[in-house]
Amino acid sequence: MVKPDSALRRLWRTTGKLLEPYGFAGSEPSWARREQAGTAVVERTRVTRTWTNGQQVIRFGLHARAVPDAWRDYVTWRGAAVEIARLADPHPPWTLCLDPEQPGHALESDLELIRAELPRRVHACARRAIQLTEPQFYLEELRALPEPEAAAREAIVVLLAAAGPSAELDAELRHGGTPEAAGYARATITC
Repeated sequence: MVKPDSALRRLWRTTGKLLEPYGFAGSEPSWARREQAGTAVVERTRVTRTWTNGQQVIRFGLHARAVPDAWRDYVTWRGAAVEIARLADPHPPWTLCLDPEQPGHALESDLELIRAELPRRVHACARRAIQLTEPQFYLEELRALPEPEAAAREAIVVLLAAAGPSAELDAELRHGGTPEAAGYARATITC
């Protein structure tokens, strides 16, 4: 019998320990690893608490993201903190219910399931975050978005500009991005 907040703290400590062999450091809510082309980050998602059929349900998960150096340089050049487009998480959130027979305590079967899935999910998130530091991989992920928003188009322009002049960059400058990203692309290429 464990209370849900204690269970979550233990899961996050375990997550940090599982990320250490991959070179990630930090503490809940995020762990980071510096790569040659950027910073890989594994972070916990927002913890949501809802009530379903009179029972509290807690949902949470892990998310992989990265900050390619080209994006960090762009943010520095722009002089404003701009978060890179957020990619979809391939893993559904975990669900932790409260035990109806032990009020105020987490359901043991949910905890066992989460503990069993945690190593695999940590491994997948760590690998994905590291892959996302590679500009080409991140670019492919952004292009795979069904309807990229302005933030995604901005990131596409910045990552293409980092690779140098190309017909692809010219096409993207005509169809998307922001005036700031276009200005940065032109400044980067002419340097």
